[in-house]
Amino acid sequence: MLKALAVLRTVFLVFIVGYALRVLPWGWSRTFDEEFARCTATRAIAIQAAWMAIAWIALDTLLSWWLATRAPKLHEEIPRGGEPPFAPPGHRS
Repeated sequence: MLKALAVLRTVFLVFIVGYALRVLPWGWSRTFDEEFARCTATRAIAIQAAWMAIAWIALDTLLSWWLATRAPKLHEEIPRGGEPPFAPPGHRS
């Protein structure tokens, strides 16, 4: 489960970085109007990227707390002494 969460975190990180890179201004604008139009157009993308990151952090926090607070599962009973469980025949003390 922890490895799957690590893979999911990595995939999301790559996605959100690529999504946020769309917002960056690549190149120079000649006028204030061009710069303002670019900022206005990319503002919605920046807000969406921020809310996706916040949602992921909240989900990751909830899952981590759930994994940290649940009781561990013990499938096998631990031997309490005496003969080892796989002793060869004829080698008893």
